[in-house]
Amino acid sequence: MPTILQEKIVFNNKLVLEEAQIQDDQHKEYTRLRVKRQDASAVLLFNITTHKIILTKQFRYPVADQIKEDLLEILAGKVDEGENPLDAAVREAEEETGYRIKKENIRFLLTCFASPGYSSERFHLYFADVTSTDQKSKGGGLATEHESIELVELELNEFKAMIRDGRIQDAKTILAGLYAFVQ
Repeated sequence: MPTILQEKIVFNNKLVLEEAQIQDDQHKEYTRLRVKRQDASAVLLFNITTHKIILTKQFRYPVADQIKEDLLEILAGKVDEGENPLDAAVREAEEETGYRIKKENIRFLLTCFASPGYSSERFHLYFADVTSTDQKSKGGGLATEHESIELVELELNEFKAMIRDGRIQDAKTILAGLYAFVQ
C-alpha cells in the first residue's frame, strides 16, 4: 500500500488544493493533488400532494463551457462544521427550495465520494416526502452565496425519462433517482 510521505497546501481560496508526496510499494515516489472539500448533503424531494419531483435549476460555472443551459439537480449543500449531514439536508432544503422537511419524512439513501480521483468531497444522499403546505417560502438559495435557484417540478415518469435519455447530467441527481426508485 502506498505511503503518504508529505502533504502541503498549494492553494487556499474557497477551495483548498493539497499536494502529497507518495511512495509506492517499490519505493518510487510520485506526487498527487487533492481538492479538499467539506462533505455535502443532497435531497431528492417528492411532493406527495402534486406527485412531482422537485429539482433545482441553476447556473454552474465549472460546467458552463460544456453545456449551454443551467443544470437540473437535486438540492444540495455543504455540511457546516459541527453540523450532522441530516441537519444540513433539512437546512439546505429550506434555503434552496423553501420546503421545511419533517425529519420523519426523510430517509437516508447512501453516502458516496463525488470524484475520489481528485476530491475528498463526500455526499450524503437522502429522499424526502413533502406536501405543498410544507413549502414555507419560494426558496431560491441565499443571496450571500450568490445562489439564484429556480425550482422545477417534474412528473415522476418525466424525471425517470430525463435520467434515461441524458437530459439530467448531474451525477448525484442520477444516483439518488436510480437508488430511490430501484428499491
